[in-house]
Amino acid sequence: MCIDIVLIGMTVNSLVLAVGQGINTLLKLSAFVLLLHAYVSYKRKSALFWSLAFLVDALSIVSDIVSEQYGLAIFQALAVSLLFYGAFILLEEEGMSPSQPYIKNIAGLAPLILTLYIITYYALKEGANPSFDELALMYGIAGFFHFFTGALLFGLHGVYMKRGTYLAAAFMIYGIHKMDYPFLRPVEWFAPIGFILGALFTLFEVVLVLVVVSSDEFRNLNRPVSQVDFKEGVMIISPREYPKIKEHLRDAPVLAFLRKVKEAPENWEVYFITKVAGYRSISPTEPEKIVELSCRYLIEAKKKGISGVILLDCIEYLRAYNEFISIAKFLSALKDYITVYGGTLVLVIDSTAWDEKEMGMLKRVLGVEV
Repeated sequence: MCIDIVLIGMTVNSLVLAVGQGINTLLKLSAFVLLLHAYVSYKRKSALFWSLAFLVDALSIVSDIVSEQYGLAIFQALAVSLLFYGAFILLEEEGMSPSQPYIKNIAGLAPLILTLYIITYYALKEGANPSFDELALMYGIAGFFHFFTGALLFGLHGVYMKRGTYLAAAFMIYGIHKMDYPFLRPVEWFAPIGFILGALFTLFEVVLVLVVVSSDEFRNLNRPVSQVDFKEGVMIISPREYPKIKEHLRDAPVLAFLRKVKEAPENWEVYFITKVAGYRSISPTEPEKIVELSCRYLIEAKKKGISGVILLDCIEYLRAYNEFISIAKFLSALKDYITVYGGTLVLVIDSTAWDEKEMGMLKRVLGVEV
């Protein structure tokens, strides 16, 4: 009787384990297909690296199913290398890359090189035979880099807001779960639970990756930008001149930060400057987000060999929430990006709302004739 109960328990465990592994594999393969489609559609290299990461991760599960421990370790290391490198590429695409490009190359290859080094040691050393513990430890190391990928992605909050934060948290949580593999995989009763948890974490991770990839911020980075016959640099126009400029730019994908968003042309990429939290809204107390978005927009325009146009019709509103010196620094930063990457910065300013001294200082900061 006791033997029968034990056998039934073992059968249930094996069944749950197989279900967990199957769901995990299916989710990763689905993510591979969807991310590959995103790469083909939007030409974002980060989507390509992440699609390959999920494909290779699925192969690591297959290796575990057939008890091919070398395959498990190598595929896990390669998957997390692709994931880690893809995170650097995404940050680079958003204008937040490390100052030295070689850093991402070294960091991205680190988990794979480390794993191959350990495996090579056991392959070449006479009489050496890696046990499950050593190979599982390599899996745990991959989990650490998975966790660190999430830490890197916290830098996306300024672009993707809460979606970027949730995605970073999902990577970190799944990384922690992978790090417990060397400790809990040999525990027979926990192995099925571990794979079910892995399937749930994978589901959350895949859903959040797809939410980010399908967002306007991700898709529009590579949107074609039309050439506009504006002189590069900074333009200050009055509210009376704005309708004419708006009509001239109607068909150009302008990056605009406005108060009157309903009046903007459909082809513009518009952000609402407001204290009310919502989709594509930026608080007037956070002008640095305007700078971040402008930077990545100008970088992409320069890659295409053309000039972008950034338009702000909210300066007086920003002034109401910030000290004048903060506004001057903010506009100076925008002007510097225009200088470095090219393009045109159009500022709609009502000169009657500023005193003469402030207006003169703004023009000097922006390099506009006084």
